[in-house]
Amino acid sequence: MKDRIFDKIYIGQFAILAFISSVCFKIVMLPQYLAATAGRNAWLAMLTLVLVDGAALACVYAVVRRTDLQSLPAPVPLKRLMIAVVGVTCFAKLVLFTAETTAYCSTTLFDEGLWRLVLAGLIPALIYLTYKGGNVLARTSQIIIWFVALVVVLNVVFAEEAGTVRNLLPVSYDKRVLFACDKYLAWFGDYSALLFYGMVAKKKKTLLPVLISYMFILVFTVGVAIAFTSVYGGGGVLVANAFNKLAIFNKLSTLLGTVDFTVVCAWLLMAAIKLSLLSAAVVESVLCFFGRRKAVTVMVCAVLGIVTFFGVGNQQTVYNAMTGALRYMTIAADYAVPFISLICVAVYGRKARPREALYEKAA
Repeated sequence: MKDRIFDKIYIGQFAILAFISSVCFKIVMLPQYLAATAGRNAWLAMLTLVLVDGAALACVYAVVRRTDLQSLPAPVPLKRLMIAVVGVTCFAKLVLFTAETTAYCSTTLFDEGLWRLVLAGLIPALIYLTYKGGNVLARTSQIIIWFVALVVVLNVVFAEEAGTVRNLLPVSYDKRVLFACDKYLAWFGDYSALLFYGMVAKKKKTLLPVLISYMFILVFTVGVAIAFTSVYGGGGVLVANAFNKLAIFNKLSTLLGTVDFTVVCAWLLMAAIKLSLLSAAVVESVLCFFGRRKAVTVMVCAVLGIVTFFGVGNQQTVYNAMTGALRYMTIAADYAVPFISLICVAVYGRKARPREALYEKAA
């Protein structure tokens, strides 16, 4: 068990990973899905669940600033159960978002939609990033966030006035909004994977980076949903890849041609981090019960490739699965587990046991 890696990340890295993890797949296919269910009030569904996610983020941060999920001061059976629930849910989401990534790449980068070739290139990259662990992902996220920020700023500054407020009216928080919140739970609750990374202790503890990150998450996700509805109105149900489609309304396009390639690059970088976080969480979950890191990493990514290649077949299949009963795993893994973990930290209130203790009991 010596090859297990105990990753500790800084609070700034945690904040960036939280932003990328939350935003990445909420700005691609989800606005179209919400529009099909909640109509012009789709942004209210986005707002509701992002606010709920804020509570989950607060719980996760409160836990990881003291310990991590594998070192949680809690009865071993309970801890094993929570780790298993997080691992299974993360794998289900990994399949969902891998399907979305391959679909996105095949429709925006290629004419013939060769999604299986995209998958063949994605799996080796996931193996490498997953095996390197949370420290590498955290450092990488610190680099790419500057490029993402630059792309967003350029698209906001040079955005054309293409939408109209009339497409957002009337505002009504009705049963369609609540139905959308229920149906698309799997696209929310993005922070349980971060429970596997402890936070570097500092004498001066501050919430500011996490608060700033959450404010950007709130503004960015809800802002994209509002902009998407204001531009496309009722036609939003026919428009996929929302973030990419909004980027075409850019004043620079008249001078330089299409500039949405920068958006594609920025999103692909975020997707690589998000998918690697989910994959790493699955690997860490399996490692708590058996195996060595390298073998488990290859196994998890290989199973992902096989399931996606042969089992999914098309994006509609995984969409149907994750809008069915499977979506309720999100409640258990992304909301219940962080809350229960926080209770365990508060109740048991002792110094977290070394990670090896759980491994020894599980071996």
